[in-house]
Amino acid sequence: MDISIDTSGPIIVAKLSGEFNLGDEQIIAGELQSLVAERGSKLAIDLSGLDQINSMGLSELINVVIRSRLSKSQVVLVNPSAFVRGIFEVTHLATWFEIVDDIDAAAIVMA
Repeated sequence: MDISIDTSGPIIVAKLSGEFNLGDEQIIAGELQSLVAERGSKLAIDLSGLDQINSMGLSELINVVIRSRLSKSQVVLVNPSAFVRGIFEVTHLATWFEIVDDIDAAAIVMA
């Protein structure tokens, strides 16, 4: 899995791409949790390029959202691929996460 982070705007955008493999949970834990540690942070996680995710990946995304709530920050998931969206629906996490279709919608939700 690859991750790219853009901190140039008012919303931090982290784009995940490829396949989530064993050990990639450390990337999410290390990279994304630190982005929401500061009070009032706004993080959009673009999942459009993420082909698959496993239970460890789901767990780490949940941890990022929990950490953001503790620090009064916001996290929005953006445009998950069909497979990843299906995983969210099967696990009933689609209602737990804030999921939008594009970055513009994320900006509106986080305004």
